[in-house]
Amino acid sequence: MSEPDYFAKYRAYFVSQKDRAPLGRTSGLPFVTLSRQAGAGAETVAHLLSEKLNADLATGAQPWMVFDKNLITKVLEDADLPQEIAKLVLEDKDTTVQALLGEVLGLHPSMWTIFHHTSDTILKLARIGRCIIVGRGAEIITARLKCGIHVRLVAPESTRLAHLEKHFQWDAKAAAKYLHEHDEGRRRYVKSNFQRDIDDPTLYHATLNTGLLSFDRTADLVARLVMDQSNEN
Repeated sequence: MSEPDYFAKYRAYFVSQKDRAPLGRTSGLPFVTLSRQAGAGAETVAHLLSEKLNADLATGAQPWMVFDKNLITKVLEDADLPQEIAKLVLEDKDTTVQALLGEVLGLHPSMWTIFHHTSDTILKLARIGRCIIVGRGAEIITARLKCGIHVRLVAPESTRLAHLEKHFQWDAKAAAKYLHEHDEGRRRYVKSNFQRDIDDPTLYHATLNTGLLSFDRTADLVARLVMDQSNEN
């Protein structure tokens, strides 16, 4: 999908909410959160999943949307904060010293403030429904909402390294550095903000191994979970 087409759908998602119930209430529509190990293919699976779920919707229905790297853009927009802050609020980077220095100098809001804006935005998206939210502890933030399906994607390290090397055209050393830094950063983000272990299986409806399942098959299984829950409700 081209960038203009993607953002046209992004805008349409929010325009479609103008006649819906207040955001403090849930729409009753399903949503999905994807937690992931680095290199397990979450972004690819998320977009495949949105395509599959949208294919079954009636014409004119609210579409499914993916919020992965674009989530922080939405957070900063909701909070009326400058987009330049985005580099400081990556979930998988340890920016503690840089962040604290910026707070002391008054260069940007505290990381705690931005964390709360992030949580509020994730809750808003989940209440709207038909969204796939990747990372940032969304499975914990939205745990009390009844319409969510929470999935963690994992794979053997060798598989994830091979995927990163192919996807980014990296050598083995660069791929290993990315994998270990991002896995540790995401684990730290969940632990420091929620006091939970990102690998705790009780946080999720399912943990799927993309080393044994293709990305397409993984998306099929998550779509089935969504459809089954929608039928139950």
